[in-house]
Amino acid sequence: MSPAWLMEEWGRAVALWLAHGVWQTSVIVLITGVALWLLRHRSARARYAVGCLALAALVLAPVATLVLSSPASTPVARALVAAQSERPTSIVVDSQRLAGGALPSPSSRAMPEPAPESFLTRWPLVLGGLWLGGACVALLRLVLGWRRLTRRLVRPAAPASSALSLLVSHVAGQLGLRRAVKVLESAFAPSPLVLGVVRPVLVLPRGMRERLSPAQLEAVLAHELTHVRRHDTVVNFVQSLVEVLFFFHPAARWLSAQVRLEREHCCDDAAVGFCGNARLYSSALLGLEELRQEGPVVALGAGTQPLAERVRRMLGQAPRREVPRKARLAGRVGVVLAVLVASGAAWAWEVPEPLSTPAQPRAGLSAAVCSRAVYPKDFTAITTHESGGRTIRNRISVSRCGRIRLEAENGRARLVMLYDVNSRERVSLDVRERDYYVMPHPGDLGLPLHLPGGCSERQTDCQLQGEEVVEGRLTRRWRRVHAPHDTVTQWVDAELGYAIREESDLFGTLRVSNIQFIEPDATRFVIPSDYQENVSP
Repeated sequence: MSPAWLMEEWGRAVALWLAHGVWQTSVIVLITGVALWLLRHRSARARYAVGCLALAALVLAPVATLVLSSPASTPVARALVAAQSERPTSIVVDSQRLAGGALPSPSSRAMPEPAPESFLTRWPLVLGGLWLGGACVALLRLVLGWRRLTRRLVRPAAPASSALSLLVSHVAGQLGLRRAVKVLESAFAPSPLVLGVVRPVLVLPRGMRERLSPAQLEAVLAHELTHVRRHDTVVNFVQSLVEVLFFFHPAARWLSAQVRLEREHCCDDAAVGFCGNARLYSSALLGLEELRQEGPVVALGAGTQPLAERVRRMLGQAPRREVPRKARLAGRVGVVLAVLVASGAAWAWEVPEPLSTPAQPRAGLSAAVCSRAVYPKDFTAITTHESGGRTIRNRISVSRCGRIRLEAENGRARLVMLYDVNSRERVSLDVRERDYYVMPHPGDLGLPLHLPGGCSERQTDCQLQGEEVVEGRLTRRWRRVHAPHDTVTQWVDAELGYAIREESDLFGTLRVSNIQFIEPDATRFVIPSDYQENVSP
């Protein structure tokens, strides 16, 4: 595994994740938007749960697709891969060398030249690099914002007074919050805030007790402590990481903003339930004169979301729209159309496979691989089988690598049989239907599918009776008893290492004639790549 190959694999995986993430995010957000609209009259907790599930689906959906799917190449990449696969295979190279009388070693085989690289094959790596750069920038902004907020609010803060700490403990006990919460007062805090993930800290503006009544103060503290009780700081941190991953998608940012708004609604409802008066809590929010936060979204507080809309919601009033309805509708339609167009393009786009990635090797008769020479030469001949007054003639082609092809004498048959003497694999090709069927493992085949080195495949009970000339060719005669009423005699050609005559008491006589030596041709002994397997011929 070279670094270049790892980089290409990483780029392809990221590009595939992004391609699926774009359109899947749009679909998820669209469904979530419809669900939130249908739940507009339900509780904020239900809408918040739907939003959190949608955020989880944003990450899990493309990851699941990446794990479960097998991406296809683009048409251009497929053409390049096809061109690469048309180069001479190892069986051809080996056969050409065998013609010169030398058996090649695995290390001496010529390796195929790498396919020329193109921008299309490098595009996933470029896209992955752009995404990584953008994600790093978004993460850096998040970290720097957090440090700036901590330096500005937490470091200069002082521990809260004992009276305020007792009040916080009282409200926490009323809410059922068992964990202790550190309380600080800061002159730079514009509103109450909850900071931190593992150990949340409550930061209160200095002088807040003078601006609010005791009832209003307890309601505001109930809002902040509800964040701690619900573990909103942890969820908010994970949500910030999701925003880093999907920094490029406006639909994801919209969904994240909705989740934050519904989170504040949940705590607002808890604060109203605590004090029992929506107007009291609303006046407390307005009395704080809260400022909008310019820091990162890792801080949670009563003033971190649009205040006016939240107050109107708690008072049961319709939200006020500052932008004209037509302009607002036109803007939303434009954004939705742009997102849908980008999502459709991402859905239709197919990530090309890097050409340097080694392809999965084909096995058996599907692969043109010659590991060793079995026969001295490649040849073709006519086989004649005579039995019970019938005569059947076929053409046989034999490769020195141990591949045998049996077909009609004129070469125009619909069915063709391939056989590998090494693996004992038999395959029947249907030329008309362009499919193949893997035949069951054979027993004793005999002629014309003959194994070298003996009189039968089993090579048991064979007796060498001497040498004999048959039709002008020197042969070795072998004899064995195949069954109680069947004696088989084979004449194996000394030059070819192949039986050219067989006589059986039960199955008649089979002869191999018109022997012609041929040039090596690997394609004749391999299942074509466009043939489909037929499991029930």
